Amino acid sequence: MKRTILTLASLIAVSACAEITTTPDPITQAVSGRTLVAGDTRLTADANGALIGTLAGGDTLSGTWRISSGKWCRTLTLPARFAGPEVCQDAALTDGQLVIVGSNGNPTVYTIE
Repeated sequence: MKRTILTLASLIAVSACAEITTTPDPITQAVSGRTLVAGDTRLTADANGALIGTLAGGDTLSGTWRISSGKWCRTLTLPARFAGPEVCQDAALTDGQLVIVGSNGNPTVYTIE
């Protein structure tokens, strides 16, 4: 019993001293703090998770973004027609571009500036 407690105490001490590091996934690294451009749509994916910009039709877009399991997840507050719960879409990086596949299956290619 004494040996088990000592071993457990040693593991806790080592765990407490271990440095915890998390490396953002490649998509987060590529788009965080950058502007995404597709035609007349310009979106800024702030490093703090805010998503703001202007859509091709002139609407202001506002919300949040994150990457989860390789998917682009966003929760929009504006424009009202897109506001609602979080939506996660397939996403991929290719040659300085972010490709997001919409719910209709069509990809949108954003240049990362």
